[in-house]
Amino acid sequence: MAQDLAEEKSYDRRPSFTQRARRAQIIESTIELLAEHGFSGVSLSQIADRAGVTKPTVLYHFTDKANLVSCTYRSVLDAMVESVGNAIDAAEVADRPSVYVRAMVAHFVNRPSHARLTIEALTHGEGGTGSSERWKPVAELIDAARRTRGAEAASESRTAALIIGGAIDAVVAEALEDPDFDAIAASEEIVSLVEQRFLTG
Repeated sequence: MAQDLAEEKSYDRRPSFTQRARRAQIIESTIELLAEHGFSGVSLSQIADRAGVTKPTVLYHFTDKANLVSCTYRSVLDAMVESVGNAIDAAEVADRPSVYVRAMVAHFVNRPSHARLTIEALTHGEGGTGSSERWKPVAELIDAARRTRGAEAASESRTAALIIGGAIDAVVAEALEDPDFDAIAASEEIVSLVEQRFLTG
């Protein structure tokens, strides 16, 4: 009986469909505004106006601006991890470093507001992830691909991962700066480098 009541109370605390939709609407508006104006250039009132809700509604879902910004960045990060992770999971192990490059560039080219927000977060120390959290998964992809191809372990997969990450960051930033820049073609150049320099021999 007590367990049934506990489960019922737990169920009652779950956000409704409307609450989840409203929260998502506020986060999407925050992504747009942060990408346009930066962290310091956006107020809760602007976010409420963009989302078509009142400021108290924003504060009902998020305790304050810092909490909203943190949740927004987490949402952007989760979307990237899901998108790129699904592409990697669907690929053969030997091809995963190249798939990672293509998926990362495509994800941010198709979501420029996410790219701008990610850059803004890293610039202002809001990213919440250390350097190793960015390069280690890529280094592991490289090592696994090399083993699958029968190549010896890379002498410095960390350096390779840092080079790949830097190249992706530069291509995405250039695409944001110049809409005519062909980031997808540029990603193929990175893939060529990865294949020739890091996955053979």
